[in-house]
Amino acid sequence: METIPPHRKLLYATIVFAVIGAIATSFYAIDQATLYYLFKGEAQKQFDTARNIIVSHHPLEEEPAHETTGAQKSSAPLSFGLRGSSSDPTPEIVSPSWKLPAAKARAVKQALVEEFEEFELLVVNVPGRPLAVHPRDMTTDRVNEILSDPSAYDAWHSALKSGQLEIYSNFHWLEWQIPEFGVIIPYVNEENKARGGFIFSTKPAINTVVFMDAIAFGSAFAFLLVLVVAIASIMFAWKGLHDRWKTSKTIRFLAHNDPLTHLPNRAVFSDELNKALRKASITASNVYVIAIDVDKFKEVNDNHGHAAGDTFLQIISDRLRLVFSEHLVSRLSGDEFAVMIEGEYTSHDITVLAQRALATTNSNCVIDSKEIQISLSMGIAQATDAAWRSSRLLHCADLALYRSKNGGRSTYTWYESSMDEELERRRELEAEMIRALKLDGFSVVYQAQVGLADNKLKAFEALLRWVHPEKGRISPEVFIPIAEDTGLIEALGEYVLKKACADAASWSDPTLKVAVNFSPAQFKTGQIEQKISEALQESGLAPERLEIEITESLLIADTTSVVKSLKKIGDMGVSIAMDDFGTGYSSLSYLSRFPFNKIKIDRSFIMNIGKDAHTDAIVAAIIGLGRSLDVLITAEGVEDEMQAQILRAGGCDIVQGYYFGKPNNVDPANPHANIRCTLGLDDTKQIEATQSA
Repeated sequence: METIPPHRKLLYATIVFAVIGAIATSFYAIDQATLYYLFKGEAQKQFDTARNIIVSHHPLEEEPAHETTGAQKSSAPLSFGLRGSSSDPTPEIVSPSWKLPAAKARAVKQALVEEFEEFELLVVNVPGRPLAVHPRDMTTDRVNEILSDPSAYDAWHSALKSGQLEIYSNFHWLEWQIPEFGVIIPYVNEENKARGGFIFSTKPAINTVVFMDAIAFGSAFAFLLVLVVAIASIMFAWKGLHDRWKTSKTIRFLAHNDPLTHLPNRAVFSDELNKALRKASITASNVYVIAIDVDKFKEVNDNHGHAAGDTFLQIISDRLRLVFSEHLVSRLSGDEFAVMIEGEYTSHDITVLAQRALATTNSNCVIDSKEIQISLSMGIAQATDAAWRSSRLLHCADLALYRSKNGGRSTYTWYESSMDEELERRRELEAEMIRALKLDGFSVVYQAQVGLADNKLKAFEALLRWVHPEKGRISPEVFIPIAEDTGLIEALGEYVLKKACADAASWSDPTLKVAVNFSPAQFKTGQIEQKISEALQESGLAPERLEIEITESLLIADTTSVVKSLKKIGDMGVSIAMDDFGTGYSSLSYLSRFPFNKIKIDRSFIMNIGKDAHTDAIVAAIIGLGRSLDVLITAEGVEDEMQAQILRAGGCDIVQGYYFGKPNNVDPANPHANIRCTLGLDDTKQIEATQSA
């Protein structure tokens, strides 16, 4: 179970407390705002009433002269002023019009008393001195408290400046109390000049029910607001967490599964195999691994596209799931799959499962209305003791798989200990090949190609040979596949090309061509044209005397780029021949894409010529095709005179085989030596081919 790190726990706790604090603060703030606006609204009504009463009595207007003296006596100024004014007697002579007439003062008071049960009123002149107070027993300290209130002070100056009613309050957001309000009512004469002002405050006429309703409303509103914010926050957080969860889930899935087939990947397979082997070492149960490879999958990609290739792999994975439904099926890479089987299964049971898997390939799959054949090769290995490791078991299954692929594909092979010896021999040969390339341990021999019409020598095919100083002659059928698997074929091909061009340039007969076989690997670098050009320049051989031979598999690998390269090579003047014609399923289609100079009939047809009517018909058809396309036809593997006569009668152009000459070194001064051919126009000399290799 995944544990939460301490810093993450602290972060989560902080977030929780922050959310709780935010909710509490929201309730407090909304309740405060509700109280403030409730009491302010009530005070506003009362202040408007008070202003109307005061303004209607014109309290600061002058009265007749006979009342002035009394007014002055009854309203003698107090000895304190508004905050900021001096307490010393003002040097300014105060006009009598700034005094509050007693009669008007009583009228205003009476009107206010009738309207308000309890209130406070200060009448202040412009210089800032109180002229009258209410209630009558208001102390000096209370007057000073009102006049020194900062909010009242600011409101006083603002009211005198604007001539408008200004409300002030003791409300503070951080103090939980019933807010109190006061108002500054300026008195402006007809000349729009301030004559003084009234500082008025009263207790709000709000009963308990209204107050509780207001608190309830504020709390309900706060709850709804917090609820809406909480829901929005939860939805936002959920979306973020959901997206993160989906991303995390996808990451976990991709870490353990193949994204294309959704099968477990190599890491999961290796981990489960280790667990199974540990369990088997305790319970003495069996563990099997079946390595599976899709045959010629690259051809599917090249011929039908990568999208079809992906669908092809998905179809194969579905069929494997169907057969091995109770076992672990994994995609290790590209077109490689593996199956792990554990438990009380016998070798016979595993063989039956492998046969079922092969049986699923009997029916082709259809992708984009195109039928594609499925072929699987399998290698099976069993852990025979407790010392087996997962890497070892997979390695053994791969060795068996390699044997299946080399044995004709679309089959299964059980691992045998001799396969390790074979692998070791392959590794030794690979190392010896690298050494032979450095020490010039390879050689090139040549087999003659003779024209049937005039029995003249036309060309030689260059063939690579390897004579090991200790192991003796090693067949090309042994070391060429190893070179292709290890990537050494490119270096070997370049060696043969340069050697053949140099030897051909030294032959005394300048009409003889030299043919060189090319592997598909030599075309992968995209520098084949440059290699051929360099070999011709270094040797001084004319391009018309060089012929390259390619197989159909080269065109299948990458038709577009290969055809482009072949056209560039043809533009140099080099001839191009299709080797092993008739063994592939689409040779004719490639003849239409690229104009070959020569077609070579595979030796598998020639060996049965004259013995099988179907073979004779095929060979005749190929020769007829060559005539219609104006392409030379060469027959490989001619071993006796009967085969040569049949081919001559059929119209074949050129033949090569042991009957005309075995692969051998060529004497530059006399290339015709040991070749069954015509030496001149009149003097015909048949030279029997030697029987030695």
